Amino acid sequence: MQGIQPSLAAFKPKFLNDLIRLGREFDGGYLVNERAICASRYLLAFGINDDWSFEEDFLKRSPDTQIYCYDFSVSKAVFYAKVLNALSGVFGIECAVFVLTFRWKKIRKRLAALKYWIFTYFRFKTFLKKSNIHFYAKGISNEKNGDFVTLSDIFQMLPRQGMEGNSVFIKMDIEQSEYRVLPEMLNFKEYINGIVVEFHDLDILWSSFVELVNSLRPYYEITHVHGNNHGSLIPGSNVPKALEITFIKKNLISEHLPDRENISYPIHGLDQPNMPLAKDHPLIF
Repeated sequence: MQGIQPSLAAFKPKFLNDLIRLGREFDGGYLVNERAICASRYLLAFGINDDWSFEEDFLKRSPDTQIYCYDFSVSKAVFYAKVLNALSGVFGIECAVFVLTFRWKKIRKRLAALKYWIFTYFRFKTFLKKSNIHFYAKGISNEKNGDFVTLSDIFQMLPRQGMEGNSVFIKMDIEQSEYRVLPEMLNFKEYINGIVVEFHDLDILWSSFVELVNSLRPYYEITHVHGNNHGSLIPGSNVPKALEITFIKKNLISEHLPDRENISYPIHGLDQPNMPLAKDHPLIF
């Protein structure tokens, strides 16, 4: 923990009335301020895995947005390989043994996996066919190499004619690489109107998290915080090991609202637990 006792006291969100949920229920959805969506001409989506419901919902709200997705772990080839692997699981010798020994539960599980990966493969192909979806099988980090690009590389790729102030929104779920990438974000703060990011492994990276968030706060306001209930709390605290945090550019906030002391987190009707069968983490600020 690097000597700092974790606490959310310094990270209470400024509640704004335009929070909406983008993405499917449970894991994969995030709360975003609608004013940031309306201002956006570009969405940079870092980490999509097998769920791009957030990006699809963003596009429904802002049909002219150009969406640039980066994830080195997925591609059409990757999903096709998963289909083939699931097929071999259904038609292989082991599954034939399951049939002969009436082990229907195992058979149903393999059939469900096959159905899922076929559906995902064709859904991904359909997603990529949209004219304003641009997918790159690359990760994002602070150094460029064969599998990774930097935030600077990505901004250089964006069309110059669309690069206006507050025209870019960022979604980031990149499994600890956020600590490497977010510092560079301040180089492009003129363009970035908001960001939703999942911070991972706070039990071992709390000091890095505090330093990073504090570096963003002169320019960005925290408007929402949600704990990922897939993990537990940091021992000795009420802070989840993973937090989803929404930031918005301060110059997009014109109203002067008092702190909403009656708002409890998670917010009923908006937040969803990442794992539906487990209780969501209540947050205390």
